[in-house]
Amino acid sequence: MFTHLRKKYPDAVIQHHYPTNLESTMVWFTTKHEDEYIGIDQSELSQGELELLTCLFKQVEPSPVNVNDSPASVEWYNYLLANGAPPVTSGEEFRVIQFSLKEGQNQFQLKEAFQHLLPHGTILIFLADRMGLLIEENNEWTMDEEQLQSISHVIESDFFVSPSFYIGQFHELNAQYPAFFTHERELFSFSKTIQKQEFIQTAVTILPEFILHHFPQKWEEHMFKKVIDVFTEDPEMIQTIKVFLENQSNISQTAKKLFLHRNSVQYRIDKFIEKTNIDIKRFQGGILAYFACLSFQSDNLPKMN
Repeated sequence: MFTHLRKKYPDAVIQHHYPTNLESTMVWFTTKHEDEYIGIDQSELSQGELELLTCLFKQVEPSPVNVNDSPASVEWYNYLLANGAPPVTSGEEFRVIQFSLKEGQNQFQLKEAFQHLLPHGTILIFLADRMGLLIEENNEWTMDEEQLQSISHVIESDFFVSPSFYIGQFHELNAQYPAFFTHERELFSFSKTIQKQEFIQTAVTILPEFILHHFPQKWEEHMFKKVIDVFTEDPEMIQTIKVFLENQSNISQTAKKLFLHRNSVQYRIDKFIEKTNIDIKRFQGGILAYFACLSFQSDNLPKMN
């Protein structure tokens, strides 16, 4: 969508992930679905051009400083986003849980609600109108998915907004930590461009589709052709194969999830192996078939306007 703007602003930066530095001289805009971002140096924009772009696209703005008013949140904000010094002594492990809301909401009210729901010691940072971070040290009080689900349900019922989360990995606080965070932001940003029902994501759930997204199209067509031909011929086959692979290749569990007889699942799996010559009962064959499932589903999703 932003490609045409390059003709007018040749030095503009176009990317598919949330900008990592909103404090720079760049002015950033994004699309309705937040699946693409463009940064234009503010020196290249007249006031009229800025107003026009703001009407056409959503401007990405940093969170007001007064929302992140605690010393810890300010230190972490500067460390992760503005090349600041580490907030604590190196050697300890921390993770970042990113969150976003589909609808806008008063940040001060959200902050108060989160602070009542989060475990003691969790640091809350707001990045923009609908995004924020939860910083956790690796200890016995760290949140699991069930706790995040409970927090999400409370926020949704109190504010009528729908939170989604990305649980980052624990890393030692060292010189590489901000780079790890940048990679996780890109994964979370990418997760919003694909139609997934889960509102809690991790590298495990997102990375396969992220890798596939960057896979050369010609290779994809060549590597997955036989599998895609089978799915096109028998559309019900993909659901069986994908559920089978997502349930540790357990036929009984797959049958239970699909409300099918165990023999029916076994028949479909044998039929798939015969037609594709890919043994999905083996780990390596399962990986190839799973990527083919994701590729087929991606190509057959309804296009977003």
